[in-house]
Amino acid sequence: MPEGDMPKSHTGDMDWVKAPDLLDSLSTGFIFVGLNCADTHGDQSDGDKIVWKNFHSDYCRQNDYKIRYALKGTRYWGSYITDIIKRFPEVDSSKVRQYLKSHPEVVETNIQEFIKEISLLGENPVLVAFGDEVYRILTAHLGAAYRIAKVSHYSHYIGKEEYRKQVLNKLKGYRMINAW
Repeated sequence: MPEGDMPKSHTGDMDWVKAPDLLDSLSTGFIFVGLNCADTHGDQSDGDKIVWKNFHSDYCRQNDYKIRYALKGTRYWGSYITDIIKRFPEVDSSKVRQYLKSHPEVVETNIQEFIKEISLLGENPVLVAFGDEVYRILTAHLGAAYRIAKVSHYSHYIGKEEYRKQVLNKLKGYRMINAW
């Protein structure tokens, strides 16, 4: 959704999934990867709610809007965004790291699920890790099979313009091999 009057305007609006030309705007050459979902976004069992809401928070303190700002109007717009660790909602990434350190089997299970997930999108995507921990997990488990880039996490305390500049600078050397 467009920014609107404020940078965070419409971040939680999921009407874009209903667009008849949605498939025309998707790009599979880059997959952006977060660590885990920070929230379950409330009860998603209601038939009127869209369950595919991670990275689309309408919480006033979220920084998801920086992703939209960084990618809008670039070749990365329409890229798939997901998390490497599923079904572990936690805002504090240090708690996630601690849990994963004491439960390495969770990482392995999630890596296998992630491989299946991204196989649906085609071959040879560039995996773009949001932050150090995601980059560490991806390179340790998938570094031999995928090209992996690292960008700062969108919660990093910099403005949206600087964040966009950093993301685009980090990704400029990567090219898409596949696309729909």
